[in-house]
Amino acid sequence: MAGQPVKRSYSNATLDYLGARYLGVGPELCSYTTQAVQIPMRDGINLEADFYSPELPDKQSPAGLIMIQCCYGRGAGISFINARVFAARGYQAVFVSTRGTYGSGGTFDPGSNEQSDSQDIVAWMRQQSWYPGSFATLGPSYLGYSQWALLHDPPEDCIAAVIPVGPHDQASHAWDTGSFRLDRASWSDMMSRPDDEKGGFLSRLSHLPGLSFLRPAELEKAVEGLPLEESLQKYFGDRAPWLFEYLKHPDVENSYWTSRRHHVSLERANIPILLVSGWYDTFTRQTIHQFQRLHDRGVNVNLVVGPWTHVQGSGLHSMPEIMDFLAEHLAKAGKYDRSQARVFVTGSEEWRSLPNWPPPSQPIALYLQAQGGIGSTLPTQGARPSSFVFDPLDPTPSIGGNQMSGGGRVNDSVYADRTDVLAFTSEPMTEDLEIMGCPFVHLMHESDPPFADLWVRLSEVDTDDVSHNITEVYRALDPARDMSQPLKLELQECAHRFRVGTRVRLIIAGGFFPMYARSLGTAENRVYSDKTVPQRHTLEIAGGVSQLVLPVAAAV
Repeated sequence: MAGQPVKRSYSNATLDYLGARYLGVGPELCSYTTQAVQIPMRDGINLEADFYSPELPDKQSPAGLIMIQCCYGRGAGISFINARVFAARGYQAVFVSTRGTYGSGGTFDPGSNEQSDSQDIVAWMRQQSWYPGSFATLGPSYLGYSQWALLHDPPEDCIAAVIPVGPHDQASHAWDTGSFRLDRASWSDMMSRPDDEKGGFLSRLSHLPGLSFLRPAELEKAVEGLPLEESLQKYFGDRAPWLFEYLKHPDVENSYWTSRRHHVSLERANIPILLVSGWYDTFTRQTIHQFQRLHDRGVNVNLVVGPWTHVQGSGLHSMPEIMDFLAEHLAKAGKYDRSQARVFVTGSEEWRSLPNWPPPSQPIALYLQAQGGIGSTLPTQGARPSSFVFDPLDPTPSIGGNQMSGGGRVNDSVYADRTDVLAFTSEPMTEDLEIMGCPFVHLMHESDPPFADLWVRLSEVDTDDVSHNITEVYRALDPARDMSQPLKLELQECAHRFRVGTRVRLIIAGGFFPMYARSLGTAENRVYSDKTVPQRHTLEIAGGVSQLVLPVAAAV
């Protein structure tokens, strides 16, 4: 079923013009029409969609067809960056609401139906008179996940993909640290509210990722409550049943997650793919893994990583590059001549073009010192251990970093003054030091009791004595680990230059809340228990047994 094509309104044309100016994508080529359509699925339900058709001069064909699957509605804001900006430049677009959202039939169960539904959308497109014979896919975040679900079984007529900040593995995002990522609760809160919920613009904004300052106080209290599952259940009621399935399945290899993981797509995809991320994105690790696996297979893949958060990396700052990519690989009428990897080097505040990521590097070790120092000099054998206590009832707060909301590069100087944090700071740099790749730490670490987590962050202290975050890692520790052996933790990859006069800072804590569900310090399940025990963490310093290893970029 389909409605009549509707010409673009004056107000939408104005919004399109202003939005394109902000994105820097150049002038429009045409106007367009929008047609409401219904797309039948194999189980009998219909997905609601809008078909965008450019109004081109006679005998001029569209530049190509773009397929977008979206669970966040098809309203003005989100349709602009995912469909309308392309329609006004000559592309057709099919903008589909995910099953169970914004008029589409069925029940929304994140990640479980995208693989089959995307194939059904493709089958429907092939039957339409306007189908040009091939298409590209596009869209950030969950829209990117839907693309990976399609590429689980790549259609022959899918010839390119643009995937900004898009995960391929929902299980890893929720549980790969061993602790539950609590942004799954705020996202589930947004996704489980009725599409027509009243309350005004700000009320709806309060549930959008990236706007944590507007989140309901009730949700914040629910996340803080113990037991966690019981507290969330009281808040959600019968909403977001998937959230409680997430909580129930911490093992990422459990069969529950099978339909929500698409590592096989990285082995089967063989089309040009543009990946976009940010150093402070929620899914940076997954995007870099996608690039590395596809690049190793010889796939035509490009990576862009900016100084961006999740929302910023969704295309707001990379639309000109996306347009160039589609012009070559979909419209066959342009040239995309970027390097395989283009990354923003924080500290030097410049873009770097590279043939691969990470580039060659040379590891250098900085040793943790007594009295909170860190440097290239080995501490003496008599250096005393450093310790702190993590209290589950007063957890170390999440400040900046790769949070879905409230993240990014921030002033994190406050950590150095907390008693539940160890901060090791170097002397001022006497020459520039540029790192590219994956820093890691070797820590001779003990915890009492053994049930504990570690959060480690690399930061830079500037010449005004203000600290800003660069990269980090979180890990729920194995209580059966051999504490006589050093613990190795890899921080997320980064690209940063420490300028002369700045200082290296390593921050170590036992939690990062509310980004991650806190360690309770007991053998009981952190999701279902309310029993807590403070945990004493001790780091051995003597002889250089605890160290930070930095990947120093090789001279070009």
